[in-house]
Amino acid sequence: MMQADFPVSIILRELENDDLLPAILFRTARKQCDADIESLLRTSQATLPEERQQRLAAEVQAVIEKYAFDSTFITAYPQYPALIATGVGAHHAGQLLIWRLLLEELMSRGMLRLMVATGTVAAGVDFPARTAVITAHSKRGSEGFSVLSSSEFQQMAGRAGRRGKDAVGVCLITPSRFSDARVLLEVSKRPPEPLKSAYFAAPSTVLNLLKYRNVDDLEFTVERSLGAFLNRRDASRFREEALTEQSDIELDGALRGEKRKKAEKRVRRKLREADEIEKKQETALAQSLDGLRKLGYVEGGSLTEKGYWAAELCTSLVLQLGESIDEKLFDDCALFELVGLVASIAGDPHRPYFTLKANPVKPELFKRMEKIVARINENYQGPGASEVSVLPDAALTAITWMDSESWPEFSGLLRLSGVADGDVARLISQTADHLNQLTRLEKTHPVLAQSAKVGRARLLRPPFSESLIATE
Repeated sequence: MMQADFPVSIILRELENDDLLPAILFRTARKQCDADIESLLRTSQATLPEERQQRLAAEVQAVIEKYAFDSTFITAYPQYPALIATGVGAHHAGQLLIWRLLLEELMSRGMLRLMVATGTVAAGVDFPARTAVITAHSKRGSEGFSVLSSSEFQQMAGRAGRRGKDAVGVCLITPSRFSDARVLLEVSKRPPEPLKSAYFAAPSTVLNLLKYRNVDDLEFTVERSLGAFLNRRDASRFREEALTEQSDIELDGALRGEKRKKAEKRVRRKLREADEIEKKQETALAQSLDGLRKLGYVEGGSLTEKGYWAAELCTSLVLQLGESIDEKLFDDCALFELVGLVASIAGDPHRPYFTLKANPVKPELFKRMEKIVARINENYQGPGASEVSVLPDAALTAITWMDSESWPEFSGLLRLSGVADGDVARLISQTADHLNQLTRLEKTHPVLAQSAKVGRARLLRPPFSESLIATE
């Protein structure tokens, strides 16, 4: 265990002295990752020899050629000089996917000494490192900091060890002043989280399934799902505990009066909880169907005409898009307004977006969208009832990119407004995906489908190419 609050330059030096490179250094925030890179660039001891810099630059060029990247997106990237000078890269969700892919490829080729990363690199990315360095016992999310789960810790620690190269992987803990190594030790000893069902009766799932079966068939399928099985198992455990308590109460002759009433009340509450857990999947499906009936997508046990075309929209925003179409919100929209309105509900409320120019979308269109969202929230309260917000700044961001001549021009505007490249990439990806769903309505809404196709193509320009968006 290293001493707390060592700067990244010392961590890198100690790892190199002990032959523990390449390594991944996990940070809790994007700014920490970027600050580490800037710090190393100012540290002469972290600079690679000229020959190694040339080899690294040549390898970068090989990656560019392999994926047919536009080299200017790489060489003009703000952290490119530091990458070549130090052999260290920062990997987090605030960066363009094209940059993250470059770093992953370089790490896989053994060309990086150190990757400074947030948890985005812990899961779903497979590349070799001899050492993983964990610096905090918690992570930052949209709702603040939370202690790492056992699976999150295992994912981080599991990055250590290169198959065929290392006999063992090394995981080091370097807690900062705001971290506690004792908590990390406790997390490391926890068993893995239990298996969970990924199914839930979201509107898009229910609509899609009802294209091919009726409600009775759907209820039968849900009853035999993994989620229902796990719920029945948990309910059985609750009942066993309740019946054991009931038996103890009956055998305890000294338990009388108010204490006995409280104990019996506790048993009844557990039995009710067991019933609720056992019926959780059925209840969720019933809630989803109730909301879809209120909004006119389902009637009786089958889809309505509106439900059939909405079932083509395989997206979390199926209700917001479906109601917008049904209320003809998009009918008289210019292309930029269609893209802007879709982006306004595709954005993340906790992310900042571009604000340094007037929004070309008419305010009344945003107000109509807000009313649609409010009505959906009022009528649909089943699974997947997302907290969708209408974000005019997200609309402006997407429209500004659509009208920009080039990425350098646009990214300059983003830096002036303090918006992260990666947040914009996520917004563009999400907006393009929702527009892609609208293109599936070619038979029922041909004009809208064609406009969505054009708008999507305007968004998916380099560096947001089709192939890169597909891997997000």
